[in-house]
Amino acid sequence: MNSLAQPDETLFSRIVRYISLSGLQKERCLNTLVGNRRAVIHPYLTADLDLISRFTNESANYLCREQTLRPLFSHFLPKYREIINDCSIGTNELVRACQLSTFREHEPLTLKYCPVCAEEDIYNVGVAYWHCSHQIPGVDACSEHGVWLIHQELHEREHFRSYLFPPTCDVKVQCSDLAWSFAQYAERKFRSIQDNAYLQFKPSGYKNHLSDKGFTTFTGRIKRIELMAALYSISEKILLPDNPLRITSAQDLKYMSSLIDGTYQVHPFKHLLLEFLLTQTQLSENPDEHVSTSRSKDDDVKELETRCCDLLLNGYSMAQVGRDIGKSRCYVKAVALRHHIPVNLKPYKITDSLKDKVSRLAYKGVHRSTIALQLGISSGSVEAIISSIEGLVEWRKKCKADSKRRRYQCQILRYFESHPKGIRKNAKEECEAAFFWLYLHNPEWLEQHLPVPQKTQHVDRVDWEKRDNELSKKVCSIIESCDPPICRTKLDKILGAHGWLTSKLFNLPKTKEALQQYKLFPSDKNSPN
Repeated sequence: MNSLAQPDETLFSRIVRYISLSGLQKERCLNTLVGNRRAVIHPYLTADLDLISRFTNESANYLCREQTLRPLFSHFLPKYREIINDCSIGTNELVRACQLSTFREHEPLTLKYCPVCAEEDIYNVGVAYWHCSHQIPGVDACSEHGVWLIHQELHEREHFRSYLFPPTCDVKVQCSDLAWSFAQYAERKFRSIQDNAYLQFKPSGYKNHLSDKGFTTFTGRIKRIELMAALYSISEKILLPDNPLRITSAQDLKYMSSLIDGTYQVHPFKHLLLEFLLTQTQLSENPDEHVSTSRSKDDDVKELETRCCDLLLNGYSMAQVGRDIGKSRCYVKAVALRHHIPVNLKPYKITDSLKDKVSRLAYKGVHRSTIALQLGISSGSVEAIISSIEGLVEWRKKCKADSKRRRYQCQILRYFESHPKGIRKNAKEECEAAFFWLYLHNPEWLEQHLPVPQKTQHVDRVDWEKRDNELSKKVCSIIESCDPPICRTKLDKILGAHGWLTSKLFNLPKTKEALQQYKLFPSDKNSPN
């Protein structure tokens, strides 16, 4: 493997070239490279780099950074960065660290190639090879030529064999402009991660960019319906119809549930898709229609809100103001509450003193239905007042989470007080909701207060000779005491249904002989040859 890597070539492709040119058998080659003739070479997450680097002129870290997709996964999965960047781990450990089997959406393992690139590679270097940028998950187009990539399936463990090169193909299908743009963006992102190993990934920055693009409300909440509609529209154009990473529905709000806040690890393609959306200035299907920029959207919103306030201050009713500005009465009411504009409601109930009462009760964590019942107003009015007070919604969310945490912690503690010999499995079964909520949101506390895991009990091997001596005597006494005679299967049930007299009888020669004496088992002379 002393031959130099071609531009953008994967390490997997270099190994294929090595075995094809050397003429070695696959098993012998694997045994030489990684010390295991049954090893699996992953197409873009190649493992055992410390061993493979001995046969190249590059270091293991260089192979990891330049000829695999490890940098992409370690960047978007910071929790597992150290494991993914470890050049000494094997394939199974690396695939587990990259979370490929845990993601809800994942591609089948295939090799992707561009037919135009394959022809150019044959013309320039004499052989076609697998490109790193083509293997990025979710990229179905060539960033250089703008054609759809062709997928070559890999069957079971047969990932690696000699002469596994991209075939020449006359079929070249032009991809959409958006798919081409996404492929170019994904390659640029991958190159920037390669060049800057210390580039920090912060999902919390998504909210600021979404706000600039108009995907957030006044209170900072994400407009998930509008955001999912935009992402669904993009995924329809950048992915092939049979790609499992494609968003199934514009109403699939769970698709983005853990992406924006960074709570859980998600597929790198989701991050690439969202970042690509945030870099676009034109998202409409019609090229002549341009989505308004964030500045113009903010100006329109402020202008509409200012007009609403002016009309309210001039004495117009909320219904009249809503008709004039084309908004609902609830919107007008929310603007009035936010800007402390008195509104004439009939009957007149929502006064400043009532707002103060709602605010005090809300800060104490009282449920909105209880507040509404206590003050004689609707729960919708209570919710509108709470939303108009800055920071109150976040405070109530924090109080609710703290209350749930304390309740579940108390439930776990009380369980082990009443069951001092209980084990973790018992707590998981008896306090299922509390156990798994704390496991997700407060794992450090849960680990400190759970009992120490019990070690596995070693079970000695069965002494069949001793058991045969005991069982033969017991069988004889049971048979002699039974009237009428008993059958062998019923006798086995009396002994505990362990299968001693059926499937395990060949280990018990004395017992077998006793059964033959009582004609409960055919003798060897009568058994068929």
